[in-house]
Amino acid sequence: MSDLETDSKTHEINAAKASPWPEDMRDQIWGDRLLLRFKMKKEMKVYRAFLEEVVKDDAASKNIVTNNDDETNVAIQDAIPILHHFCTTQLSPHELGQIFQLQRSGLTEILKSKYKITSAYAIVFCAVVEQLSNFNHTGYGVDAPPCCNSGVDDEEELFETVLNYSSRGQGFNLVVAENIIEEDCEEEWKVNQETLGIFLKRMISLAGPTLLARAAKAADDDDNNDDSSNDGAENGDGQTNSSNNKPSFRSDRRVARLMIARYWADRLIEKYRSMQGQGVDNQSST
Repeated sequence: MSDLETDSKTHEINAAKASPWPEDMRDQIWGDRLLLRFKMKKEMKVYRAFLEEVVKDDAASKNIVTNNDDETNVAIQDAIPILHHFCTTQLSPHELGQIFQLQRSGLTEILKSKYKITSAYAIVFCAVVEQLSNFNHTGYGVDAPPCCNSGVDDEEELFETVLNYSSRGQGFNLVVAENIIEEDCEEEWKVNQETLGIFLKRMISLAGPTLLARAAKAADDDDNNDDSSNDGAENGDGQTNSSNNKPSFRSDRRVARLMIARYWADRLIEKYRSMQGQGVDNQSST
């Protein structure tokens, strides 16, 4: 298994070799790191299937124009306005906000219970989650790689910039609902359209084609498809030291954020299917 699903393959390998861990532990960590990404990559089809289902079954009923002339080739990006319509009309701002919360311990539990990884890498992952929860204090730059088309393929970067962490109950969260308090008025919750749009755009990217976004390529790849030399985000942002290959766990943080996005996508999918099922039941009973 050689596909790391990252544009920093060579750096990751060299950093692992230079780590202070015993060789057997290092091999175990490396193997489970690959195993996690392999398992997560196999799940991409689940999100594509859901997005295709949304576009095929619900776009017409909601009078949303799509670009799907060929039913065998569904444009899954057309699910964005459909899901946006669902989130803003079928859910209250408070209900929507409750979806986008995840305790820090929940991430490590997902690693152990869903992906069955409880080895030394689980300890590393705990440290990564701790780093992620304090990311604003690390001085690191954005982990997501620079995109080849600014504003087009920036789903991961945008999600990273709006992801928050609060130690006061919410844990990791997105501010998709805001409490608007005006003078002489009662409080009112409103949907943050921009943040919701960013998440839905990130949700589309969960369907692939790659697990993690890759940086723009300035030159042709070699036979091993290693474009680490073009990864500007890995070098020069203070996260790594290219001279001694000290690990920054940058790719592990990216995987952890991906895990958060998937958890929230799963909750939204569950809510969507549940409420769509209720709608069908109500129609059949009338």
